[in-house]
Amino acid sequence: MDMSFSDLKLSQLVQKKIRSAFLKIARPLEIARYAYQFEKGSVNVVLKELSTFQNHDGGFGHGIEPDFHLPDSTPMATSVGLRILDTLSSSKLRDEMIAKALQYLRGAFYLNRVGWYSVTPEVNEFPHAPWWTYDISTKMTPIDMNWGNPSAELLSYAYSYPKYMLNWPIDTYIEHALQYFERKSKFQSEHELFCFLHLYHHLSSDLRVRLEKNLQKGIDALIVIDKEKWSSYVPQPLDFLIFPEDNLWGISEENIRKNLQFYITLFEKETLISPNWEWSSYPSHWSLAKKEWTGVLTLKYLKRLQDFDVI
Repeated sequence: MDMSFSDLKLSQLVQKKIRSAFLKIARPLEIARYAYQFEKGSVNVVLKELSTFQNHDGGFGHGIEPDFHLPDSTPMATSVGLRILDTLSSSKLRDEMIAKALQYLRGAFYLNRVGWYSVTPEVNEFPHAPWWTYDISTKMTPIDMNWGNPSAELLSYAYSYPKYMLNWPIDTYIEHALQYFERKSKFQSEHELFCFLHLYHHLSSDLRVRLEKNLQKGIDALIVIDKEKWSSYVPQPLDFLIFPEDNLWGISEENIRKNLQFYITLFEKETLISPNWEWSSYPSHWSLAKKEWTGVLTLKYLKRLQDFDVI
């Protein structure tokens, strides 16, 4: 990355305010991840907190994804758990947690879908956002209309940790994912693109090439560069730069700069990043989910600022 944003900085004073407010509102998991990311905190504390969301079957649940609070394991919640584990330094406990999660996914895999459904019907029995409602007639949620979310991301972890997936035809399933994406001509879900960015990040260079053309097309189609719209729920430049060391996807330095400045200004004004959506269902439970999301989002965008060395 040869861009320089040295003139942009989140001040030390604002960082102190963020830290103080964050420690009061965030879940123990996000607090542990913050310490690990920014204060050389213990990876074991992160693993301890993360383990409270992992079930005996190896999958994750218990509202690790704050928009649904089903305690049971689901592929979508497990994608969140594995995404965190994948960023941590290797250790016996971390590797055991990954192995257990992948074994759960192996059992939850649908051959006729060549992938996973995001959640189970039981999601309806617990507080959740409307978009996570399981439709009995279609046997899926609205999220499952786009195959890659979360299947593409979950395949990336199976591909990266093959020693935990012995005798599982990962190459066949990766090929299915690549062909699915190569055939894609319409891009309607930024979340599916995020999952394919995770897959791209984990693949070997010869396989990455097959994703690049349509990833670029999809990002070009969905990215919102109008800063006046960034306060609403839209995919912004930094949202696609999950792994800026991989590829900047043709996003201009000017648009990255504007988005960095947007979040610096937002932190200066609001201290914490709150969700710019809300549930129309379970209004009494939304206040808890909003608080949880505020911790998750604040940590997410602090990390994005750190990626571009403005913090």
